[in-house]
Amino acid sequence: MIAHVDADSFFASVLARKNPSLRGRPLLALGMGGGCVIAASYEAKAKGVKTGMTLRDALKLAPEALRIPSDFQETGLASQQIESALLSICPNIEQISVDEWFLDLASLVGGIPVDLTDFAKTLRSLVLSLTGLSVSVGIATSKTLAKMASEYRKPGGITVVSPTEGKSIKDFLLDRPAAAIPGIGARRHVKCEAEGWVTAWDIAQADAEKLKRLFGRPGVELAAELRGKTVYALTTEHAAPKSISRARSFPPSTDRPLLWAHVLRHLEYTILKMRREHLACGGISVWIRDGRYQYRSSHCSLPRSQETEETIQPFVRQCFAELLTRKESCTQIGLALWNLRPGGVRQFSLFEEPKKALREERVQNTLDALHEKFGRNAVTRGAAMKAKTGTRKPALPIYE
Repeated sequence: MIAHVDADSFFASVLARKNPSLRGRPLLALGMGGGCVIAASYEAKAKGVKTGMTLRDALKLAPEALRIPSDFQETGLASQQIESALLSICPNIEQISVDEWFLDLASLVGGIPVDLTDFAKTLRSLVLSLTGLSVSVGIATSKTLAKMASEYRKPGGITVVSPTEGKSIKDFLLDRPAAAIPGIGARRHVKCEAEGWVTAWDIAQADAEKLKRLFGRPGVELAAELRGKTVYALTTEHAAPKSISRARSFPPSTDRPLLWAHVLRHLEYTILKMRREHLACGGISVWIRDGRYQYRSSHCSLPRSQETEETIQPFVRQCFAELLTRKESCTQIGLALWNLRPGGVRQFSLFEEPKKALREERVQNTLDALHEKFGRNAVTRGAAMKAKTGTRKPALPIYE
């Protein structure tokens, strides 16, 4: 059996935990730049506000809502506290996001609990008492079912989907729309509607060949998970990432040096994470979101794997220049390093100057050491200072 623990309105709840006067009020936790709602209290959700809405659209539904920038440092601390509470009960857990965890109940002392509902209540109470944060718990025989179960009765809900306790798989899936299945996005939902698949049970019982034709092998695996078969096992060991990305939102800006400064800060951050994993990258992507919230991106495959800022920056600048060919308002810019593979002994090309390459590597090693000792903000490029200064501005006030 697998349990899925999902923190309720996490970013908004963390703000309310830090400032108890916010509890019970419609609250919008905003992303960096303040233009997007990344979490809403249930008082705001009751008015139709959803995660991912623009602030403008959210205020049309809940004009009286408080809007506050999310506290990412406090959120990271809260996430660690919840995970520590879970580890005190269950040794095998998998964190899948900052506010979601899977637990392998077979790894509990004494094995799978006889009373799963009682165990879930104990787990929920423990997290609340230790962190002051509410979580919802779903328990089932597969990860997909457990995740759907935790979302069934939010906030603070407990749902067990089991042949011997709680709801049966069939009854539970008949009560859930196809759109409630993790992995059924907007495009897949359109295909489901075309096939007449309305409920999650319809997909669980769908013909395997048709699922494979429409969604490939993942569609067949998803249907098996819905029927209660464990296809996706818990991943408790750390796996090297295939890509590393970072993006930041901000008020609309046409300031090209500021936008480039954000890109350089992203490059510093992603390079540091990549090198901590002893990896090198084979490609980079840069994307922007304009004032109409439309995305454009530019991609570049590197001639060979690279692992220093100096060698990767020219390709980043090339993508940046391709995107900003005209003066336009931007509200977000992001960078991704992809096609990551193990780093190793530097291989020099025929046209590369070994002395220059070795100097770049020494500089990067020195930067790594400084970042590890004093933090990643200790040293930065002069051209990136504009973005760094911007992150230190006072937090946005609360608007009533």
